[in-house]
Amino acid sequence: MRSAAAPVHWTLVRRTVQIEGETYAFEALPSFERASAEAYRQLSRNEVRTTQTAREDLSPMFGVIWGSARVLARRLHHAELDGVDALELGCGLALPAWVAARRGATVLATDQHPDAGPLLARNLARNGLQDRVRFQTLDWRRPGELPRFERVWASDVLFSRELPALVARTFARTLAPHGVGWLADPGRTYLPELQDACAEVGLAMEVDVDDDGAGTEAFVVTLTHQRRALPAGKG
Repeated sequence: MRSAAAPVHWTLVRRTVQIEGETYAFEALPSFERASAEAYRQLSRNEVRTTQTAREDLSPMFGVIWGSARVLARRLHHAELDGVDALELGCGLALPAWVAARRGATVLATDQHPDAGPLLARNLARNGLQDRVRFQTLDWRRPGELPRFERVWASDVLFSRELPALVARTFARTLAPHGVGWLADPGRTYLPELQDACAEVGLAMEVDVDDDGAGTEAFVVTLTHQRRALPAGKG
């Protein structure tokens, strides 16, 4: 994790996004590329040495809304979520959680980046959703204990080789026995590896293509626990 003595000071801008005619106002980084360059410059000036894993952990991916998140948000807008307890993994700005909360869900949004929580808190307050979404730091390599949820989702999280196995394991651990998980992905290199990873932890996987209503498409993976066949004479 990043040294507390050398924080990165992010430049933020105010923006809005519309999902099926509903407007969400938020603060975000002006661009991922610009924020990445500035973060590494600041870390270098403070002589903070980072491994490749640490650089990925400190990446400002958390501070922008990706196309896959918009696709997933639109799907959640049309889902039956009233009264549902839900979990978002690798939430970043957590647009899908905002949308699900407006549809009646109670959401636990999780991310490992140390700045994701404070930024999310401000954006939730801006949209009046602070009572329906809460944040918890979660590192998939050391997840600890979490309850199981009726709905679990994530978007654009398969950005390194280790992640398909970690993502599959985390979905398996947090998805209720009859729950449904969704993972939206733009078609990253590691998406095909998710199928074998899911099979190893007992998850069934179906893939289709969806869009955000404005021309951006993504693969959407539906995850459920595999149903074991009953022995002969049972059931």
